Amino acid sequence: MWIVVIIGIGLLTAVVQLAVQGFSADYAQVMKTFLLHQFAVSHGIIAVGGFIINVLQPEKTAEKLGWPSGPFQVKYGFSQLGLGVMGVLAIWFQGNFWVGVLVTLYIYGISGLWTHTQEVLRKRRAGGKTDWVEVGNIVLDVVYHVVLTWMSTQIPGVWSFE
Repeated sequence: MWIVVIIGIGLLTAVVQLAVQGFSADYAQVMKTFLLHQFAVSHGIIAVGGFIINVLQPEKTAEKLGWPSGPFQVKYGFSQLGLGVMGVLAIWFQGNFWVGVLVTLYIYGISGLWTHTQEVLRKRRAGGKTDWVEVGNIVLDVVYHVVLTWMSTQIPGVWSFE
């Protein structure tokens, strides 16, 4: 599951930033740093990777997945790029802008839940065994979004709409 590596890179870069700052941040600032690195780093990597594999190499990507290639991949690649742009904008636009970033991530997450669930069901209907990688992706997607949401509630100003 490559997504675990990407999430880990975001965690690692957050720890590096906190170390460079001498680990002097308070709890809310630590949460802010970790969440920002998930937005900007992890989702930035997803954006660049998704754009490359779906826009620049659509046939190769479709073949690897066992799916037909088509123009939908270009749309998907650009939507992933938009996700990354939202994450990078979170560097400069903070406060409740981050709710918008989270909503964008939720929608992206729902697309993952949908496709992974459909793959599990398709394989089961075809008489195959349960694809535990797909099930793991579903669980990870839910847990990841719950953790990001919880982190955002630990940061003053994210959920205030005054």
